[in-house]
Amino acid sequence: MTAIQIHVENGHVTVSYEEKTAENITRRLNQLKEALNVTWYGVATVLDMKPTEGSVRLFKRWVRDPSMSSYQEMPESKWMLLLTLIEGQTAIK
Repeated sequence: MTAIQIHVENGHVTVSYEEKTAENITRRLNQLKEALNVTWYGVATVLDMKPTEGSVRLFKRWVRDPSMSSYQEMPESKWMLLLTLIEGQTAIK
């Protein structure tokens, strides 16, 4: 199974994607960083974020335990963008 699957049935489009867990977020962020051979600031830029220390700290907050006060959930739009950048996408026919 790929990370992103798009199904079209009777004109209805359904998108399913890999579960957004701390482990998966960490793995995918590291994959993107290594594939592009960039720093964490470069990863922030690719994810349409400002290349600042604040953005880099946000990556760490996305993967913390949800019970921690510093935890922040990764937005679904960023998760889908990250998966698309790593896995690519297939054209809908």
